[in-house]
Amino acid sequence: MVETFRSRALVPPADWLSADRILESRRLDTLFLALVTLLALLIRLYRLGEQSLWTDEILTWKMIRPGAGLHFWRQLADSIQGPLYLAVAWPLVRWSGSAWVLRLPAALAGAATVPVIFACGRRLWNAPTARLAALLLALSPFHLWYSQEARGYTFLILFAAAASLVFLDMVRRGPDPRRALLYALLTALAIWSSMTALFLWGAQLLTLLFLERPRGRRAALCWLLAMGGALVAAVPYLLKAAGILAVGRLLPGSATGEALRGETTFTPLAYLFTAYSFFFGYSLGPSLQDLHQPDRLAALRAAWPVVLPASLVATAALGAGLLRLRRRRALLILWIGVPVLAVTWLALRNIKPFNPRYLAVIFPWVLLLAAGGLLALPRRWSMALSAALLGLFLVAVAGDLFNPRYAKADLRGAAAIIADRGSPAEPILVPVAAPVFAYYFRGPGKLVANWDFRILRSAAEAREFLSSRLDEAPSAWLVLSRIWRVDPDGWLPRVLAEDGRILSDTRLPGVRILHWRRGGEVLDGAD
Repeated sequence: MVETFRSRALVPPADWLSADRILESRRLDTLFLALVTLLALLIRLYRLGEQSLWTDEILTWKMIRPGAGLHFWRQLADSIQGPLYLAVAWPLVRWSGSAWVLRLPAALAGAATVPVIFACGRRLWNAPTARLAALLLALSPFHLWYSQEARGYTFLILFAAAASLVFLDMVRRGPDPRRALLYALLTALAIWSSMTALFLWGAQLLTLLFLERPRGRRAALCWLLAMGGALVAAVPYLLKAAGILAVGRLLPGSATGEALRGETTFTPLAYLFTAYSFFFGYSLGPSLQDLHQPDRLAALRAAWPVVLPASLVATAALGAGLLRLRRRRALLILWIGVPVLAVTWLALRNIKPFNPRYLAVIFPWVLLLAAGGLLALPRRWSMALSAALLGLFLVAVAGDLFNPRYAKADLRGAAAIIADRGSPAEPILVPVAAPVFAYYFRGPGKLVANWDFRILRSAAEAREFLSSRLDEAPSAWLVLSRIWRVDPDGWLPRVLAEDGRILSDTRLPGVRILHWRRGGEVLDGAD
């Protein structure tokens, strides 16, 4: 009977638990992990300094730029936007001020997250799920985007995942002071990378209260050291941020009782956009600029041959993962749900807009759910959908790296054009992202101060806007990027054409550059 079972492969070989076989399996995993991590690193370093810096990155640069008489500790104390990234980038920019160097810590942290998510996958599922999750992270267009941005989001993902790995080990093996201190340190580093890590800390506290209660006095003290130590280590940053963010307005009836920034712009459709972005970033289907246009639904309809199948693959992966959750993985519901609710509340109070990057702390768990769901499907479906998802990831990565349609606004190119063609007497108006333009601009002409504007809804409002900023200048430059922030209906170019002559109309990725002269008719054949 035993031989019959063995012939049907129902009984494993006698030496399946031998040291040699375990060692061989570990060596294969180590080799796989090394290759996937190297792949992630190469993708993140490729064209790292190619695109212009963006507004948030300029804020990073201004906080740490050499030669400005800045003091390291004072700058860290004054930062509420991920001071840990400033601390790491500070010595690097004194070696080189290039965009490549400024973004390098984000790229390295992005690659370093691959083995961490692999280890989390092993704890929560099994080796095959861990391998697929690591590969998905290496090729993730969402993770690539923030791995090439000089902000702390990949730091957040790395340290939040590492802290959660220690948390899982403490749950499985029992807490001890060493692991408790390590958890506290890693969680504090995650919070110092982005305050949204506090939401994951809260979710893990709820996990201890409702799902994995400590057993015994010693365990309770170790967990107190872990959770309390993380909070204490983050207190200086949290107190500083609380004073700046006016958290009293978070609760109705406190202070003014009014939401910041007026009425909320939150919509439930933001959940769908965030889920889609977690899988395919911002480079598969409509671009960010398309989605901010008044006819955004038309852009979605035009892109449905890509968006629909991509959405179905992602939904199948996540759905299967949720349906096959077991008790030890039920904590992922809290780890995802609590941050989502917290960010939703901030959006409803208009403290922060609802943005996928503010939910980056849940990104590893979404990816792990997808990997676990794909491998829980019947073999043929599992292979087909896994291949489809990886293929879509590659298409989105290619779009991010090579397609100008998805590129960040090329304000570096705009600054070079105006520096070459402009004159000292011509004002330069950059309604959105003027600090980025000023960072690159090294030519004649004066950048017009531009603050406190609202979205233009008519020709009269556009004319008043231009008049208040250009005064009676005989000619000027207008640089338009992220146009939905000021002129989604395109009133500014029309008013300029009516009131003068468009000498040139130049387009770069994400940017439109208008050279204008007062009086006369529109010039035919503008470039």
